[in-house]
Amino acid sequence: MAPILVDPPKDPSKNWYEYYRFQLKPDSPNDARNALLVVAALIAAATFQAGINPPGGVWQDNSAENDHVAGKSVLASSKASSYAVFMFCNTLAFSASLNMITYLVFGCPFYTEVLIATYAMMGTYGAAIGAVGPKGSVKLVYLIVAFMLPYLLRLGQQLLI
Repeated sequence: MAPILVDPPKDPSKNWYEYYRFQLKPDSPNDARNALLVVAALIAAATFQAGINPPGGVWQDNSAENDHVAGKSVLASSKASSYAVFMFCNTLAFSASLNMITYLVFGCPFYTEVLIATYAMMGTYGAAIGAVGPKGSVKLVYLIVAFMLPYLLRLGQQLLI
């Protein structure tokens, strides 16, 4: 581990990495938790939006000759494997960020409400990606694995300690 800078450099333009690097001793646990909550919320928002509005957008019309349906993903229709990889990675990032949020707010007065909102958001995400993706574009088992992986890794880590 790199040494911790108690006195950051006076001119951050010379060594901005050292200036903005996380410092364990001066930062309080509350500050670190708040920063992580902001990052997790931004990741959750970005991945949710990317899931319901995938790259390439959605078809605006029905076409029998091109075999596409209005409201379905253009990427899934043209490059199914790219769409499947995108959805897996996006779902994994979404689930990991929601996992971070639930762990970081544990013990707070409104934890139950945050947990309900988190699970509702997961359900909304699942319904939205199911509505946007053409039938059979992504196997359900892959999305379930992506949703559960962060929770299973955390559980496995806690069991090993």
